[in-house]
Amino acid sequence: MSALTLQFTQAGLNALLSATQRGFKGKISHMAFGDAAYTPSKTQTALKGEKERVAIVDTDYSDGETSELKIAAKFDAPLEYAIREIGVFIESPDHSGEGEPELILLGVYSQENTTLGYRTPDVKVLQWLTLSLAQIPSDSVEVKVGVDNLNIIVDRELADMALVQLNTMQRQIEQELRLVALEQAQ
Repeated sequence: MSALTLQFTQAGLNALLSATQRGFKGKISHMAFGDAAYTPSKTQTALKGEKERVAIVDTDYSDGETSELKIAAKFDAPLEYAIREIGVFIESPDHSGEGEPELILLGVYSQENTTLGYRTPDVKVLQWLTLSLAQIPSDSVEVKVGVDNLNIIVDRELADMALVQLNTMQRQIEQELRLVALEQAQ
């Protein structure tokens, strides 16, 4: 997918500029997958074949690059389809804070006759995207990480791994104590 570039939409850029003019940043909050393959247009306001839309679960600012931003979303619905388009959404700058915010399509990744991946019901997809922000005003966006961020996603796995390590250490200590007792008995 490195050959694809994000096609920013006019609606997304207008929302960013509106937020910036009022002293706020545009909040990138959601990512979506769809099954339509096409050349994205600046006038788009939606994905052509959207199948799933989820909240961003992680972001990585550690690259040191001010013009790039990494975001991740976890797709885990029991669906099956070819992934041919990816959309990135921002919250409307006019959101009053009550209810669910309106989401505006900021940009689209897609290409005619190109499949980016495949979703199956049994496989969860953790999709990382690197967004080049060189075409928008500097320091005009931030990432709104959803409730189920990656720290929570790996919580169960980390707990299981810690338990296995503790059990292993306990067995090693018990074995060492038995060895010491045998040596003292001689």
